[in-house]
Amino acid sequence: MCTRRSRCATTVSNISRSAAVERDADVSAEFDLVVGIPTFRRPQLLAALLDSLLPELQGRRALVIVADNDCGAEAPAVVAQFRQRWPDSVCIPVAARGVAQVRNALVGEALARAPHWQWLLMMDDDGLVTPGWLQHLLDTGAAYDSHLVGGPVDGVLPPGASVFAQNSIFAARRRWPTGLVPSLNTTQNLAISRRVEQLFAPPFFRNEYGASGGEDYDFFRRVAHAGGRIAWSDEALVLEPAPPERLTTRSLLHRYATTGSYMLAIDSFYDGRGYTALLAFKGVCGALVRMALAAVTLRRVKAAREVLTLAHYCGRVAGLFGVRTNRYVAPAKK
Repeated sequence: MCTRRSRCATTVSNISRSAAVERDADVSAEFDLVVGIPTFRRPQLLAALLDSLLPELQGRRALVIVADNDCGAEAPAVVAQFRQRWPDSVCIPVAARGVAQVRNALVGEALARAPHWQWLLMMDDDGLVTPGWLQHLLDTGAAYDSHLVGGPVDGVLPPGASVFAQNSIFAARRRWPTGLVPSLNTTQNLAISRRVEQLFAPPFFRNEYGASGGEDYDFFRRVAHAGGRIAWSDEALVLEPAPPERLTTRSLLHRYATTGSYMLAIDSFYDGRGYTALLAFKGVCGALVRMALAAVTLRRVKAAREVLTLAHYCGRVAGLFGVRTNRYVAPAKK
């Protein structure tokens, strides 16, 4: 039987010689920008993202690297078509499962193929960049001498989305005025300065969060903890269509609870377990009170937001008792 692991091994073996030749050519180009995109079985969305990137790349020394965690044929085919319009593009297979593992593979490939890169732009395969996106990120990074720059990700919801979906991260994540901020939301729409290497060496993302998620939140905390500067570019907008299966009430509650679980583990590492536990229990109590008040006063939107907040803090409390999640890696079948 042909397993995913054997497909990855075969794919790596088949491309190893040609990749070495391509890498030599890429190095000579001296790219100063790299766009890194993890992907897993979403070829249509990947193609749409690449189409939106093309105008942003014009006139720049930019390399596009797509990391295929499926090791299949779909992502390489999409990149092969895109390469006809942007020759400096490559698709690499990544056999190791986990979102952190794929992001680290992108960083490693960027260092190998473009050793002089100054900015690594991280996107997810379901994003769509808007006109001026790249320049806004780079301008903000220069203006604030920052190690990381993030921008807004606005969700595009299908018609008839529930009140929970409309008030979730899939509608819109938190935004700030352009300037320095303590942390960021996500690696969707993230610019990483090469100067991060002065704070700590690669791998940038901790592999222990590859299955659960949270590798991005931990990365932001690592940068801040090491004295790095984090900036927000509110004009660098990315759109993200939200699939209906992620917007059911059950899926949303699971998403918020699992996020709380991994954030508890990360915050405990940096802030101490006692302090983090206190905040978790206070969060549950506060969300319960606010949810009850919203229900009594018939504020439907407020109640929906507090239900999601409660799920998040319940996930944090569960994390205190050792609950761990595998959001991005399904358990092996017995």
